[in-house]
Amino acid sequence: MILVVSQEEIEKAEKYFKNVISVGEIIALRELKALGINNPEEVISKLMEMGVIEKGEGCYNLVRKRSE
Repeated sequence: MILVVSQEEIEKAEKYFKNVISVGEIIALRELKALGINNPEEVISKLMEMGVIEKGEGCYNLVRKRSE
């Protein structure tokens, strides 16, 4: 089964993580679902591929860009 992640869902999730910075895995899934994201696991995977967030120990963290 191939799940399609919409650009709108990615943008919502990216905005969420930019506001929260670091959040537990379970809470992130609940809150993303509450924002209307149908498959938060898939969106989180996409954001990790994009380098927006990283997985810590039981949490997700916003990747901070280093200033040049």
